[in-house]
Amino acid sequence: MPQKKSKTKDNSQNEPELNIVDRRSSMYEDEETSTSDTEERLPTYVERLKQEVEEKDKRLREYISAYKEKTGENDEFRKRLEKDNDVRLDQFKANLFSRLIPILDNLNRAIQTSSTSKEFEGLLQGVEMVAKQFSRELKNNEVQKIDTQNRKFNPATDEVVMTEETTDPEKDNSIVQELEPGYLFRDKLIKAAKVKVSHLKS
Repeated sequence: MPQKKSKTKDNSQNEPELNIVDRRSSMYEDEETSTSDTEERLPTYVERLKQEVEEKDKRLREYISAYKEKTGENDEFRKRLEKDNDVRLDQFKANLFSRLIPILDNLNRAIQTSSTSKEFEGLLQGVEMVAKQFSRELKNNEVQKIDTQNRKFNPATDEVVMTEETTDPEKDNSIVQELEPGYLFRDKLIKAAKVKVSHLKS
């Protein structure tokens, strides 16, 4: 009997030891890590679309900023141009009035002289002098009187005020009389000539 016990002890000592390692927890940890990495890292095409959207948004903001800056420059330029035009217009008006005032002074002088001396001949001479002075100023400023003598009616420069009949076909639609003169500033009509025109008697 003692020998059997010793054999049993020897057999137990010769049997290899088994170590069991549970790797399921590490596998779960790897799976969780890979899942979180996948969630954090987007697919390539999504990243590309996101980058394109960001670039287009950035470009759009740059365009808007440039447009606002350009619009501001245009507004400033327009205001400066309007101010310059107002200054030039004021200078032109001042120059024009400075030339008209002496004519008014001469007219008032003629009226005052005629009222004190009761000489209408002096008044007539004074008015004629003012008319000549005024005509000279108009001519110096490129204002021309429209010539209506011996020509046909022109609707671009003339205004019919009166008409008369004629039996001469050559005088049809011709200017018979100038009732009020017309004027041109360079090539622009500033006052139409008021005329009397003949029409062929039917």
